Amino acid sequence: MINISSVNIEAEDKVLIEGIKHGNTAVYDIVFTRFYSALVYHAVMNNVPDDDAEDLVQEVFFKLWLNREKLEIHTSLRNYLFVAVKNNCNDYFRHQKAEQNLHDKIQSQISTEEPTNDDDRLVESELRELINTAINKLPEKCRRVFILYRFKNKKVSEIAEMENITPRTVETHIGKAYKMLRQELKDYLPMFVTSIILSSQFPPI
Repeated sequence: MINISSVNIEAEDKVLIEGIKHGNTAVYDIVFTRFYSALVYHAVMNNVPDDDAEDLVQEVFFKLWLNREKLEIHTSLRNYLFVAVKNNCNDYFRHQKAEQNLHDKIQSQISTEEPTNDDDRLVESELRELINTAINKLPEKCRRVFILYRFKNKKVSEIAEMENITPRTVETHIGKAYKMLRQELKDYLPMFVTSIILSSQFPPI
């Protein structure tokens, strides 16, 4: 016996997926509204803190739109999104562990070396200058959104309201900023170190 509900869901998924692939923003907004809260809850249930859970889900939707033309989904749209969030959760914890290991390694080196406060201040100053120079090269709107998100700890929804733009536009600016900054700093720092220093420890001046 055919399950009519399943058939309807499959047909609707096909329409939604095709809509996203063809750049239909109205369809994208429907998908975002329908699944966002459940996906954030899913991330929280995987032990990701609330604010970070929202960021992980927003990243999933950002990548969904960014890669829409290559989108291939062979399961239900719901399953696809939930698996994507689960994968982001796993990446989140791997990144947290890597950061902690790096921090422990640095602390271990510091504890076994002679104090070099002047040298440490010089290195931090140079890093700050590199980052500030790179950030200042961003387009004005992109720079403002990135600073609010990365250094002022504002949520995507808050930035959208402050800047009078859509959450999707905020996500686009953030993604563009990260891409440009990594490119700008690639000759000076490894990619992993770049991602570490682009944190609130080194806010722009």
